[in-house]
Amino acid sequence: MAAGVLAADVAPLPRRAPATMTATDGDPLAVPPVADTYVVRQMDWLNKGSAEKLTASHWSDWHTEAYVSFVVPPGVKNLRSARLRFTFNRLDHQPATVELRSLPTTGWSEKDTTWANRPKAGEVLATAEITAQGTRELSFDVSSWVNGPGTYAFALTNPNYWSAASLYSREAGARGPRLILTPAKENGGRPSPTVPAAPSPTPTATATPKPTPTASATSQPSPDTSAQPRPPAQPSQPPVKPADAPLCGASFNTLPGETFQQALARVDKYYGGLQMVRIFYAGLPSKWPGKMDVGKRPIVVSFKMNPRDVLSGKHDGYMREWFATAPKDQDIYWVYYHEPEDNIRSGEFTAPDYRAAWKRLRSLADQAGNPRLRATLVLMSWTLDARSGRNWRDYYPGRDVIQVLGWDVYNLLDKKGLYEPPKQMYQKVIEVSEQEKLPFGIAETGSYLVGGDTGEKRAKWLREMVAHLGKAGALWVAYFDLDWPSGDFRLLDAPSRKAWQDFCRD
Repeated sequence: MAAGVLAADVAPLPRRAPATMTATDGDPLAVPPVADTYVVRQMDWLNKGSAEKLTASHWSDWHTEAYVSFVVPPGVKNLRSARLRFTFNRLDHQPATVELRSLPTTGWSEKDTTWANRPKAGEVLATAEITAQGTRELSFDVSSWVNGPGTYAFALTNPNYWSAASLYSREAGARGPRLILTPAKENGGRPSPTVPAAPSPTPTATATPKPTPTASATSQPSPDTSAQPRPPAQPSQPPVKPADAPLCGASFNTLPGETFQQALARVDKYYGGLQMVRIFYAGLPSKWPGKMDVGKRPIVVSFKMNPRDVLSGKHDGYMREWFATAPKDQDIYWVYYHEPEDNIRSGEFTAPDYRAAWKRLRSLADQAGNPRLRATLVLMSWTLDARSGRNWRDYYPGRDVIQVLGWDVYNLLDKKGLYEPPKQMYQKVIEVSEQEKLPFGIAETGSYLVGGDTGEKRAKWLREMVAHLGKAGALWVAYFDLDWPSGDFRLLDAPSRKAWQDFCRD
């Protein structure tokens, strides 16, 4: 428990501020939270109120948002500024932006809140930009909303795919969140001292208040802060594969201080040259050439928009231009909202709206007259398993809309120390694709290194997987080469790396 804070495990939220706090003319006052927690979509029963961290994560199988509440004491008045400050407890996989949203001050408690009963986060109040991996602090200017004594609550959300803002919670003591209040000077008083901050070798993320509700309120996307100017030289091209062999690819992310262009060069070198590239956008796709120049290689590019916004025509102008300016000498497998299953289950949007949005986007793509644009639906292979309780056709707008089926398939026997035989692992996705008479690709696949394996067993499994998918006619296979919150999929051992290198060089 943070020093000077009242008992936190209460419901509703405390209405009384710490008695030790007083406001001095012009001096900043650091107010600790009275409650904070985070919730996990994939574990909707889980309460994390006692954790020493808060996270706002955005991964395909791990999505979290955080909540924090403060009580401004009665002695504070005539505020000059208010700033909300957090300290990162992890400096890797940081998102490009973190959103601060409004949140009800009642109806939730630190000890009882889960994803299933979470409060509804409201409009975006401010957005903090993180310009470099390794940033140590995150701050938001909340002067427009915190204007005197009372209870204030906020939510932290992360719109950036493949990232996590992991911050210290109030249970971490002095490293926890703080609401920094600076009262106005009275009667020409002494100059106000600056707010003390921990030294940091990297720039602190700052926030810009936004009067508009959400980042998606404009028809144009925000510039991709992770993209950097590209070198003029074109990336080297790997050899063209025979038409009956799948292209090798990989999902990857940037390392601290690295641009996406540099990350692609690193992964190309590691595997001997990817033959297709998997690209993700958390919102609208960036204007061409996007976050990196891949040359003429095929890409599988995902982007996200709320189906209701698509159906309203909000993004018609931008997406029509995006399709119209897409390269005509490169295969582009464009994916609208990959893996929508969990989003639909959690009520973010409906399956009918999702299918209808697909149809509208396909009509915009057709207007471009570019045969290299291929509408690609990407779903979880788990959706085809009876145990999921799902029907994959709920997400499928039909063969008149979808041109390619993409699947995310993972080894589910790792806890038993096994690699699932490829014939069994990919059986259902191959059967469904054949039934629909549509070409298919594997947009994500992978396995942890199981217990007792030095890499030889996984390497053998990878080679068998590639051979099996080649016989089945897969267009491409992208390995999920990431250190995920649930485990490390990366091919760091020599045998596994060699197996994927051989695939890429064949």
